[in-house]
Amino acid sequence: MTMNFGRVRASYDALAADYEERFCDELVRKPRDRALLDDFAASTGDPVVEVGCGPGHVGGYVRARGRRVIGVDFSTEMVARARTRLDGAVAADMRALPVASGAAGGVVAFYSLIHLPRPELTVALGEFRRVLRAGGQVLFSAHEGEGEVVLDEFVGRPVPMIATLFVLDELVAACDTVGLRVRHGEQREHYEGEITTRLYVLAAA
Repeated sequence: MTMNFGRVRASYDALAADYEERFCDELVRKPRDRALLDDFAASTGDPVVEVGCGPGHVGGYVRARGRRVIGVDFSTEMVARARTRLDGAVAADMRALPVASGAAGGVVAFYSLIHLPRPELTVALGEFRRVLRAGGQVLFSAHEGEGEVVLDEFVGRPVPMIATLFVLDELVAACDTVGLRVRHGEQREHYEGEITTRLYVLAAA
């Protein structure tokens, strides 16, 4: 199945309220995610751009640790919810971020790159690199695997969803391609309630 960005956007618009209810407190159950975000917030300057912010719960966690966080999401319904948790949020495409070059101290993107077709991974990472100032950091995550996952239902709603799965070496190589220097990469076995192994990459401009 070919990735349809507009179709995924419509799905997130339709299930935004259900998604927020299901995932807004997920970090409570994810100690490794919290540790990575704690370190990121402590070592990153302002502003932080959260790409694929959803309802803003991940960015809100970073904001609570002293950072100024601006959210970007392609779903207008998600953006409306993120504005209650972040310093601001805007609807936009991660492949063309509405952020000036070199303006961001950090970029955080938890499970948003999975909604891109594999060949466009470097396009988005190139945008992350563009908006970061020298020394700025990006922390992103993805699901481990091969190919794509196609669903007819998500968060209990009958909406189509498609996601690209990655391997860690592939993410590291993509960072190298766009000029992001990888500082840390890791795999995390899934917690209870999760299905896939999770991947994390911390890189710097």
